[in-house]
Amino acid sequence: MTAKTLKSEKAKQYAFLIIEDDANFANLEKEIIEEYFDDPVIIRHEMKEVTQDDIDAAKLAIMDFNLPDGTGAELIKAFRQRSKVPVLVVTGNQQLETAIKTLKEGANDFLVKSPQTLVMLPNAVKRALKEYENKKLLKDEEIKKERLDAQIQTLRQVLTTLAHYINNSTTTVSGYAQLCEQNPEDKNNMNKLIEVSIKETTRITFVLQELENLVNNLELKTTSYLNIPHAMFAIEDRIREKMEKFQEKRGKKAGNSVK
Repeated sequence: MTAKTLKSEKAKQYAFLIIEDDANFANLEKEIIEEYFDDPVIIRHEMKEVTQDDIDAAKLAIMDFNLPDGTGAELIKAFRQRSKVPVLVVTGNQQLETAIKTLKEGANDFLVKSPQTLVMLPNAVKRALKEYENKKLLKDEEIKKERLDAQIQTLRQVLTTLAHYINNSTTTVSGYAQLCEQNPEDKNNMNKLIEVSIKETTRITFVLQELENLVNNLELKTTSYLNIPHAMFAIEDRIREKMEKFQEKRGKKAGNSVK
C-alpha cells in the first residue's frame, strides 16, 4: 500500500446517515449519536434526497420505516442495492411482522419509536457496527482461505506435472537399460540407450530448473479447482521449448560428425 493510498484512506470522512422525515426526531437522534460517537451525522428527510456521496460516506444508516417516498422493506431493499453498511430501522409501528420483514430485506436491527428507543439507540448502533465488522473480518478470512487453497491446488498440479516428466524420463532410460542388460551384444540397443539417456537426463535437468525457478521466483498463478492452472501450461511450454533447442543442437552436432 502506497503512502498516497494511506493518506487518502485517512482523509476519508465517515458519517452516520439518518433518513427521517420528522425533522425534530431526526435532530434528536443526531444529538444522541454525536454525544456517543466522534463521526459526523448527515440528515436526509426522504430516500430520494440520499446522494451517492452520502452512501459512500455512510458508516451506518438509521432509517425511518415510513418515508414520504417509500415504506418498510421497500426502502431497505432500495438502500441495500446501493450499500452494505449496517441499517437500523426506527418506526412507530410495533407489529412483529413489520420487524421481521425489514430484517429479511437486510436491516440489522429494529427499534420502535419511544422514550426508551432513544436510550437504546447508542447500544444498538454499537452492536450493529460490531456485527458488521465481525462479518467483514470473517469474509476476509474466507477469501484468504480460498486464495490459499487455490495456491495449494495450483502447486499440487505443478508438482504433479514435474513428477510426470521425471517419471517418463526415468522409465524410458530404465527400459532401455534392461534391454541392454538382456542383450549386451546388441549394439543398436546400446546406442539407443546412450541417445535416450542423454536426452532424458537433459529433460530432467530442465524440469529441476523449472522447480528451482518456481521456488526462487514463486511463479505461481492461483486458479480455481475446476480449471487447469496456467502455471502448469507455462512450465510445459518452457520444458518443450528447451527440449526442442536441445534436439536441434544435437542434430547439428550429428550432421557435423557425418561430414
